[in-house]
Formats: sequence, C-alpha cells, structure tokens
Amino acid sequence: MMIVDHTSLKGHHFSPVALAVTHLMVLGWIALTIFGAIFQLIAIILKVKLWSEKLAFIQYAFHMSGMILLVYSFYNFNFTAVMVVAGSLLMTAVIIFLINLGVTLAQGEKRNLTGIFLVASNIYLFFTVLLGLLLAINLGHPFLPGDHLKLLTVHAHLGIAGWIGMVIAGVSMKLIPMFTLSHGYSVKPAWLVFIFLNSGLLGFSLSRIAGFSEAGDYIFVPLIALAFLIFFYQILLILKKRMKKNLDLGIKFSVFAYTALVTALLGGVSFLFMSNGNATEEMNLTLVYGFIVIFGFISQLIMGQMYKIIPFLIWFHYYSSKVGLKKVPLLKDLYNRNISKAQYYTTNLAIFVTIAGMLLNHETVLLSGLLVYLLGAILFSYNILSTYNRRSDDTVTG
Repeated sequence: MMIVDHTSLKGHHFSPVALAVTHLMVLGWIALTIFGAIFQLIAIILKVKLWSEKLAFIQYAFHMSGMILLVYSFYNFNFTAVMVVAGSLLMTAVIIFLINLGVTLAQGEKRNLTGIFLVASNIYLFFTVLLGLLLAINLGHPFLPGDHLKLLTVHAHLGIAGWIGMVIAGVSMKLIPMFTLSHGYSVKPAWLVFIFLNSGLLGFSLSRIAGFSEAGDYIFVPLIALAFLIFFYQILLILKKRMKKNLDLGIKFSVFAYTALVTALLGGVSFLFMSNGNATEEMNLTLVYGFIVIFGFISQLIMGQMYKIIPFLIWFHYYSSKVGLKKVPLLKDLYNRNISKAQYYTTNLAIFVTIAGMLLNHETVLLSGLLVYLLGAILFSYNILSTYNRRSDDTVTG
C-alpha cells in the first residue's frame, strides 16, 4: 500500500494512505500478534490457563471484520456508516478480549509484575478503541468539542505508548530473561517505568482533551519519553546478567528495536522543543517519527520475538513429549537461519533508506527503501510460515 501510494507519505499524517497503513499495521499486524502471543504464552507468563478459547475465536471474527472495514474506509476516505460499523465491531472484539483476559488474570499470580502491566494495558486498550469509535462517529457527524486532530493524537498515544507500550514492557520482563537465561537483576527500573508512563499518559491525555496541549506537552511528553528510556535501561540490566553471552538473531532484532525506540524518543522530544513553526517540515517529521516507532521499534521487536516464540511453541506442542525417546530438533533448527539473517539485514537497511527518503523528500530513495522492506517482509513471512511445516517426526534439523 505504501509502495503504490508512496507520494502520499510526504504530506500530512491525516491522509488516506497514512491512516490506512497505520491502522492496518496496528490492528492487523501488531494487535493480532499481541492477542495471539498472549493467548499462547499466558500459561508461561502468569501460570494460568486462558479462560475461554471459544471467546478468543469469536473475538477474532469481530476483529478481522472491523479491521478490514476500517482500513477500507480510511483508504477511500469514506466517513460514512461503514466506518462507524467498523469501529463498533472492533469495540465488541476488544470487550470480548478484556472479559476473557480479565477473568484469566484474576486467576493468575497476585502481584506479578507482568500481570500488573497487562492489567494497565487492558485499560489503555479499552479507552484507545472507545476514543477511536467516537472519533469515527465525529468524522461524519461532528459532536466532540475541541480539535479533532489533537484528540487523534490522544488516541494514537493511548494505543501506541499505553496499550502496546505496556504490553511490550510487561511481556519483555518475562521473555527477555527467559530467552537469555538472565538472573539476579533488579526490577526497580520497571516499577519506575510503570509510574512514569502512566503519569505521563494521563497528564498528556487530559491536557489535550482540556485544551492545554502546549503547556502539557512540555511536561508530559518528556515524562513518557523518560519512562521508555528507563525501560531501555531495564533491558540493559537484564542483558548484562545473561548467562547466554552470545546474542542470537532473535535478541539482535530486539536490541535493534530498543535502539530505534531510543532514537524515536530523542527525536520526538527534540522535535517538540525545537519546533520552528514550519508546518510542512513538522508534518514530515511526524511521519518519520511514526515510521520509526511502528516499523523500527515495534515491528522489529515482534519479528525478533517471533523467531523465539513460534519455534518454541512448535517444539513444545510437537516434540517435548518425545525428549528422551528419540532425537528431537533444537529450537534454532525449526527455521531457516540463513533466511532469517538475510531478512534481518534487509529490513534494517530498508528502515534507514526509507527514513532517509522521507527526510530528504526524495521519491526514488523512499520507494527504494519501501521495496527493500517488502522483500524483508516476504522473507520473514516465508520463514515463519515454513516453521509450521517442520512438524513431522522425521524433522530433526533445519
């Protein structure tokens, strides 16, 4: 979609392609990955079984229907009843998810750090989708007071920093130590992340809704950035205490993602304090900021963790019962490591080239970066999907 309409990525972020791509990435790629990972890993993270798998499938049907209709509406700039129906379907899907996970969390370990982050993430998810539904109605039938675009930024930050950020921080506290065999590290920084991120998001949202965005932004945006910088420091503490000294490819993806996060944070805060009033330049930098967060941070982090999670799940379901009875493959043998390495360098390069094209306002460079990223996405999809085919009893090596 970005390749076909790459010229649209140089304008305002409130445009058909930018809105369609953002919601396709967040709802189609990121959200479905988060839901699926939580459903699969809930027993490991919280030591409790998911309450209802049937509800999860019902949620999936509502979510897919709403996502497709919403992306269609944005891409065609169709602010009619279709968009409201899409938002309502997504709201229903989220309510089903919250009920399912809420009952599950209530049965899990008390005072579990990851569980607390997940509870907070659920609250942000609800308000993100609720505000999104209200904004969808507002586009066709204006009724919300204040600036629609400022309310849109609240919607975006509640979703990206609140819901996704809380999920990433909480789940990372379980998965990164598990995959790197880290022990003996302090989790005090994680509690500071929780406090600062919640305070920053609450202040940012209320100040923007109340119309005090200029004053509030200078206080609460740096606070949100500080929370994620502390999270980066927490990850460094975990990696420092790892027993596996050599970082495998999945963790390298994650390190790249965390580095992209720091870059986005420093760039975003600098952008806030050094704004010169040039509207065109500010619009372009907003798109660059969003691209780094979604593609450089979240997507690379998901790719890295999926190279760890998917082989683990396949191994657990199909080979764990055969240990000691016959030769079974290692986790790293369940996917093609040469393809994963090629994909790692391809997507990393594509991110740098695409950002350069956006900053330089150069169509050829931008298109080249997007084409290279598409290649990386194809390599990743092929590699992950092929993992599911390595389930026969005869499969021992990759």
